[in-house]
Amino acid sequence: MQHEGPEGPVPLRPETPEELAARLTPPPFSPEYRRGFPWVRPDDQAPARVDDTDGVEPAAGGSGGEASTEARLAPVVVTGRAVAESAMRAVVEIDSAIASLQAMRAQLLAGIGGVAVEDAVAERLDPGVGLRDVAAELALMQRRSDRTLEADLNRAMAERERWPATLRAWGAARIHRGHVAVIAEIGAALQDAEARAAFEAALLPHAETVNPGRLRTLARRELERHLERPLAARHVQARSGRTVWVRDVDDGMSLFQALVPTPLARGAYDRATRMAKAAASDDPRSFDQRRADAVCDLLLTGEPTDTALHGITAEVSIIIPAQTLTGDAGAASGPGDEGTEPRPGQVAVARLSDGTPIDPKTALLLAVRATSWTRLFTDPLTGHVTAVDSYVPSAQLKKLLRARDQHCRWPGCNARAARCDIDHTRAWADGGTTEIGNLAHLCRRHHTLKGAQLSRARRWKVRQRSPGVLEFTSPMGNTYIDQPPQTGPTFHDPPSSPWGMPTGIAAPRGDNPF
Repeated sequence: MQHEGPEGPVPLRPETPEELAARLTPPPFSPEYRRGFPWVRPDDQAPARVDDTDGVEPAAGGSGGEASTEARLAPVVVTGRAVAESAMRAVVEIDSAIASLQAMRAQLLAGIGGVAVEDAVAERLDPGVGLRDVAAELALMQRRSDRTLEADLNRAMAERERWPATLRAWGAARIHRGHVAVIAEIGAALQDAEARAAFEAALLPHAETVNPGRLRTLARRELERHLERPLAARHVQARSGRTVWVRDVDDGMSLFQALVPTPLARGAYDRATRMAKAAASDDPRSFDQRRADAVCDLLLTGEPTDTALHGITAEVSIIIPAQTLTGDAGAASGPGDEGTEPRPGQVAVARLSDGTPIDPKTALLLAVRATSWTRLFTDPLTGHVTAVDSYVPSAQLKKLLRARDQHCRWPGCNARAARCDIDHTRAWADGGTTEIGNLAHLCRRHHTLKGAQLSRARRWKVRQRSPGVLEFTSPMGNTYIDQPPQTGPTFHDPPSSPWGMPTGIAAPRGDNPF
């Protein structure tokens, strides 16, 4: 390439890195030079500001001043990590500004829609016509779809009317669009203004600290406290709408969708997932492909094409409150409340492990067929889980008990531990825990003597004085102690003489007791 110089064409050459850096570096003593560029300037790094005259010692020959100035104002080395951190802070600020602008846009759209509806009503027109009119005008001004703008107007008007505190928090950038969508979607079932306000007030503090995914779980749980109709009644109505449909998409593919009760959907999905995991290691299909094929196999043939998958069943984990198991989920909470409907928030709701509610009837049916139980202990103030306890001991705990007990712990019985039941000394249903200090082996013959099938007057009572030391009390009131077999060595303090000195040890000189 060439350009015309004063003496004719001059060939152009590419800039060297040094020349490029010199051209892009701000001139010395300028504000940009002293402070660094804002988009690459870390908070903890800034070029030092040095006075022009302080500490300057001109070198001999008169040229040292410029060299000293250049040395003192050398550019700060900015690393890629510092640039990335500065960019991340900028993104956060930009997103906050976008959230505020989105909330402002929603407020403006709500105002525009409100005026359009008022004008339409004043002219005795359908309010929808007024919204359609302003949506068309906005769409033409922005070269967008008028249907999209009309939906935006309706959503903005609903958000301003139903969720005013949420809109204010959005405008202050304390929450984002995703949080607003969750609150509006989950809270749509609330028709009472006071219930909506209480629901909103309970969720907003969480919305400012968690992401929309976690907020959705909290919102579903909070919703149950404010709905007037209990879940069981709502589920009966919703269950009547179960259906299956297919929607064709591109390239010869279709979406197969079903609206069914949650436990059935989760169970079907879990079984298909287990089948996908059990496929041969050399299967060329992806995990999602194997799962989709398993669903089609089960629906079209009634069984998986791979015979090795026949024994796989679904597993669904559900948290069931004690009130639901006993049938007291909707019981009155106090004297004189018999036959009355429970107030919102009083009904105990069974849930999947992710918080999705399950109707009480389905929860009871699944509880009857449960193969294992895990009890949750919660903090009564916060509701947080503080401990878990399963009725069935772990494999490691079973080994420990077998090594400790070795046989049935009933006094005088020597039935091998391997053939005995592991008994909860204090019944699990009564709050007994599954731990070493509340478990012991009892053969079936003696296990029944403390079982629930006997009347209380005929039951033997058992307690553990210390882990492994069992105290049996007969129906006549006699007490028997059973110690676990001694397996390892024991250590005891040596016996002492009458004067406090261990026997077999000479007393130090000068300490003769006589």
